[in-house]
Amino acid sequence: MGIRKSNITPSINVDDMLKSAEISHEIEAEKQDVDKLLVEIREAKETLLKIQQDLQNVIKAEDDVTVALKAAIDSSDNIINGICNAIVKAERNTQFKATIKSEHLAQLQQLLDKAIETWKTMLENHCSKQAKMLTEHEFNMRKILRRNEGIWFSDFWMKVLGIFLFVYTVTLVLVAYCVT
Repeated sequence: MGIRKSNITPSINVDDMLKSAEISHEIEAEKQDVDKLLVEIREAKETLLKIQQDLQNVIKAEDDVTVALKAAIDSSDNIINGICNAIVKAERNTQFKATIKSEHLAQLQQLLDKAIETWKTMLENHCSKQAKMLTEHEFNMRKILRRNEGIWFSDFWMKVLGIFLFVYTVTLVLVAYCVT
């Protein structure tokens, strides 16, 4: 579409003008976005440079601490070796004198007597507890037998039962063998 003023002046194309204005507006907006991004990138770069410097300082401090720790380890090893050598010398050069007096033997005898008395009382308590448990067990067995609970065979009847079962099994085997 074109607007004409007169025959002498050329026509103005409004669509092209709007498109060019729109394009220039978009370019301006993108420039502003790019400027903002550049500012953010510069700030990030400065922050990264500060972090890098801090890391270098930390690495240097770590190296200093490592050297100090190695020196401390070496000196502690020397101290430990010196202490061990002093202990060994003291053990070699020290003589112990041991004497046993009759008073000490009497004290030892008293301690042994007390220990023996303690063991005797403990053994007597144990025996009395066992006797009590045995009496209770016998009482329970009598009660069971009085009520005819359970089964009890004398030696004679157990022998008779065993012989009967043996003869029965042998007979059964022979019958099965003869049948087949």
